[in-house]
Amino acid sequence: MRLARSRTVLLDSIEQPPLARIRDRAATRRRRRQTVRVAGGAALLSLAAAATMVLQPWTPDGTAPVPPPVAEAPPGGPVYSGAGITVNGLDTSPVAHVPGTIADVEFVDPDHGYLLARCGPAEPCPANLARTSDGGASWEYSELPAGSTGRQDLELAAFPGGRLLVSHADGAYASADEGRSWREVGNGTGTGRVTAVRGDLLRAGPGGGRCDLDVQVWQPETPRAGSPATRPQLDVCWVAPAAGADGAWWVGGFRNGHAAVAMTRDRGTSWRTVDLPGSTPPGGTVEVASLGSQAYAAVRGADRKLLALHHSADGGRTFTRSLSESDGSGLPAGLSGALVPLLDGRLLVTGTDRQLYLSVDDGVTFQRAGGNLPPLARLERTVAGYVGYDLFGSGWAAYSADGATWRKLQII
Repeated sequence: MRLARSRTVLLDSIEQPPLARIRDRAATRRRRRQTVRVAGGAALLSLAAAATMVLQPWTPDGTAPVPPPVAEAPPGGPVYSGAGITVNGLDTSPVAHVPGTIADVEFVDPDHGYLLARCGPAEPCPANLARTSDGGASWEYSELPAGSTGRQDLELAAFPGGRLLVSHADGAYASADEGRSWREVGNGTGTGRVTAVRGDLLRAGPGGGRCDLDVQVWQPETPRAGSPATRPQLDVCWVAPAAGADGAWWVGGFRNGHAAVAMTRDRGTSWRTVDLPGSTPPGGTVEVASLGSQAYAAVRGADRKLLALHHSADGGRTFTRSLSESDGSGLPAGLSGALVPLLDGRLLVTGTDRQLYLSVDDGVTFQRAGGNLPPLARLERTVAGYVGYDLFGSGWAAYSADGATWRKLQII
């Protein structure tokens, strides 16, 4: 078990982005201050300072108010920590400003990532795709075609080799050069069987109901290319956004009225389906996270309420029930985003209260991570690691390859 050692909590001061670049953020900007404590050498010198987080509205003439003087952050930037989870704040690199609001972030490896930003209907702008090749320290961006303006149904999919798809209900935009140029492509036929190869993605396709989804193969220039070679033997409610590190791709749903999960290691050529133990309330969805031999399956109801959590220590061959909604787990009423198994055996989750929680007993009980970790909206799985969204409630995002050590992306 890793314990957070002495961490420096420093002032994080972020200037207002230009009004012309961030149209839908012209209403507010949050300036954050944190208590400062500096540890150095053999002797520990502690400094305590009052910290506040205040909204900084724009003035009527469209200019940003002058911020109060703040302490200067060291070259490494601020560090937020609690219970062995670390979020490294902004460093001295310039902060990139992308028009719109961060909607989706995908990393294909720890260095190469892509970010989709879109504007709201009140002040629409073309969607933008930002790219980084240094783990999020610097960014470039380009606009999608004009048809993306104002759309709220855009979703990003990243493939190896800089190939990207931004899909919507009527089609998609494809790029073969990391988002520098785009062309419109159709939805694909989606009617035949496709032998998925390494690099292809599995996605949830349309179905007759909420838990009657099709599993579809997506290829670099063809979303909804078709169905995999075989279907999992359950009513599908959810499809994992990415394969695990071991190549396992999970789906969750119900079979004969009971919660069940299915897993494929060959992108849909064959599946193994396992029923989860215990009675299952009607409705809801089933979502899975795995790391090595450890796997967790969460049964969720309306409003992200956790109905049951199951744990497997044998790669998902068998599951035992860790908790049900009546248990005193220490969790809030609902979970937001993905389950994150950590390398040290703990399980990290985000509550609907925007706080991080950890379990050291395979999901039987949870405790708040605490410390000075920032509140955030949710954690999500990506091809290479995890992304945290809306840190501090201010639109920032962070990336982690392992779920324990995070770095705030230098873009907003």
